[in-house]
Amino acid sequence: MGFSSFDKQLLEEGLAYFEQPRLACLLELLGTSRFERGEVLATMLRNASPEEYEEALALLDRAVSRAERERSHRERQERDRLRRRRRRSA
Repeated sequence: MGFSSFDKQLLEEGLAYFEQPRLACLLELLGTSRFERGEVLATMLRNASPEEYEEALALLDRAVSRAERERSHRERQERDRLRRRRRRSA
């Protein structure tokens, strides 16, 4: 039995999510407000074993560093693209 067009669309959307996951889903799991989310994260870290705590901090540090590098790279590419476009139109 083949996929219907609806099934294919759901499959494509699901795969697209894993290509570019959204942070909003994780944040929603932690709570509905900034305060609540902060409390949940603090509780999780407070109750973690020393190994889990260190792993969480290292993982978060790596993720933030990588995201900063990639954002900076994208911003430089965008600025360069805009400069080239201005030069061509001048």
